[in-house]
Amino acid sequence: MTRTTDPRLALFSAGLLAVAAGTCAQAQQEQAQGDQARDAAQKAQEDLDRTPTKCVVVNRISRSVAANNAQVVFFMKGGTNYISVLDTACQALTKGETRLIWQYQNSGSQKLARLCDTDGFTVERQTSRVGCALGAFIPITPEEAAALTAKPVAAPAASNSGSNPPAESSSVR
Repeated sequence: MTRTTDPRLALFSAGLLAVAAGTCAQAQQEQAQGDQARDAAQKAQEDLDRTPTKCVVVNRISRSVAANNAQVVFFMKGGTNYISVLDTACQALTKGETRLIWQYQNSGSQKLARLCDTDGFTVERQTSRVGCALGAFIPITPEEAAALTAKPVAAPAASNSGSNPPAESSSVR
């Protein structure tokens, strides 16, 4: 007895086999891309210069978010992120707080105003106007900033939609 195969069945089988092979190849490609992204994030973390800086330019701050009562994360225009570990815990500061009023020295030009590790802030909603002191600004990766603030990595670079543009409050010492 001789078997004959319908040409349509053979064509269908070949098409099904091609789809299965394509799906497998796509899964392998997605796995490779995931590995590359993980490797790139790890390399960025290893390559990041963690040398603390004393000051940041105020008009370069895109937004700032409290990570907890002792750390504030700064998202800068241009993609740089910093964490400032406060000298002491700030009782009025809670995780996710964005309404911070900076108190800094202003040397005349608002474009050149700097927020330094010797400056401080108050929390807008607090009733006692007790200030909190900043610490040095330590560079962190976007992934670290996202983890600390529970926000997605692709944060808006220049969002001033009320999130917390730096306050104009400056105290001359």
